Amino acid sequence: MHFSPDDDRYIYELVSKNIKYFRLHNNSKYSHYGRMTQEELAEKCDLSHSLISNIESAKVQQSFSLAVLYRISKVLEIDIKEFFVDRKF
Repeated sequence: MHFSPDDDRYIYELVSKNIKYFRLHNNSKYSHYGRMTQEELAEKCDLSHSLISNIESAKVQQSFSLAVLYRISKVLEIDIKEFFVDRKF
């Protein structure tokens, strides 16, 4: 789906896309050749695989806390503010 910036679901869509992007294109010490599976990310963050899957899914509107976002940013070794940048993929 694609939500307008006026829609509160927009921020979840934006963060979701960025988490997936950085999971697949990062240079974290935890990644292998710049890629990390959802399972690996979930394990490193001490979160469930289903939560990571739902967060990244365009079909599911999964809410999540700032603490979850913070854990993910630490594992991916990126500044949390990077999740809020509107990138054109």
